[in-house]
Amino acid sequence: MFLDPRTKLSILAVTGISVFLNDSVLIELLFTMIPFLLLMRAHRFRLALKSVMIFVLLLAVQMLIVPRLPVTAGGIVYMFVMYIRKLLPCFMLGSFLIRTTKVSVFLAAISRLHLPKGFTIALTITLRYFPTMTEEWRLIKDAMSLRGISTSFIGMLSHPIKSMEYVYVPMLVSASKISDEITQAAVTRGIDRVGKRSCLETVRFSLWDTMLCLVYLYVVCLIIFNRMKGGILI
Repeated sequence: MFLDPRTKLSILAVTGISVFLNDSVLIELLFTMIPFLLLMRAHRFRLALKSVMIFVLLLAVQMLIVPRLPVTAGGIVYMFVMYIRKLLPCFMLGSFLIRTTKVSVFLAAISRLHLPKGFTIALTITLRYFPTMTEEWRLIKDAMSLRGISTSFIGMLSHPIKSMEYVYVPMLVSASKISDEITQAAVTRGIDRVGKRSCLETVRFSLWDTMLCLVYLYVVCLIIFNRMKGGILI
């Protein structure tokens, strides 16, 4: 991928903090459009378009529907919509990190940060864990379809007992099994080795990393400026 894994982690951390310090919808739109462009650049078109559609829908609910609701109901809906919208860029960047970073490249980049060994192992296993669980979820959905059980959200609400039996229980068992298998595979490959590790992957910062870091620095400066001026940006 064209970005260093350390850059991906950095912008994810900055976004996770900055979105809750920001009061401007325009800056929030910037935080959403940057991951959108990154996902489009990584050819994750479906995820990028779906995320932007969710953002627009949530913004429309806040602008058009919430003012028409009673005070109590409007406040509840407003808080729900606002927090989901603020977390959306984090989910987009997290998906971008997981889907565009090989574990070997990620481990090579993280090892250069000289982080605690336990933290490095946890991050590496997590990066491998989510794609595996996604594949496991597809298999469970196929098995449910063969049994004639709907895998849609409404179908699961209509049959909570069957959903518990055929979805949640297998997912919990698979999650425990997969985490053990991934951990054992990582330990077998020497992830917990004491001392300096050798690596076949070449990891270095590029012009893309510098440009993206400057863009995020500019957005953070906008947030600080907006808060100092009492929220002049919408």
